[in-house]
Amino acid sequence: MNELLVMRHAKSDWSAGVSDFDRPLNDRGRRAADQMAAWLLDHELCPDRVVSSPAARTRATALAVVTECDIDRRRLEFETDGYLADAFTWRQLLAKQQPGRILICGHNPGLDDLVDELSGRRAPMSVSGKLMTTAAIAHFRVNSHWDQLREDTSELVQLVRPRELADGTT
Repeated sequence: MNELLVMRHAKSDWSAGVSDFDRPLNDRGRRAADQMAAWLLDHELCPDRVVSSPAARTRATALAVVTECDIDRRRLEFETDGYLADAFTWRQLLAKQQPGRILICGHNPGLDDLVDELSGRRAPMSVSGKLMTTAAIAHFRVNSHWDQLREDTSELVQLVRPRELADGTT
């Protein structure tokens, strides 16, 4: 059985005055990335591999996971096609992966669409009515090879958001 962890990048700094690709995390984003990485470690969900968009905010989020989970940096891939990728592109990137627990780190709306498609039902929304809030992690069990990933081969185990962890609602 494979496991997929879908993680949206943490909150970025819109005031940085740089291109979208180069936008860094803000202070809240750095804290949330660290918090979610610690949650993965605490729940024994550290990934075998991490596949991330190469944008600055996703790189920083993915690196928080790699650092906290003490993952060999050679198991971290920055995929150019992951930048602003749609759900179809993420499935293509996953199809090339070896079996195991993989964390992908990317952007909306592509991650919202992927989580929605794989969950087979409307995934639980946040209090603010959003699905993949910044730094959220959706955890799926996958009963197929990565190239056969779809709704009937995956099960949403949980969807965790930083704010819900802080509020104690998860």
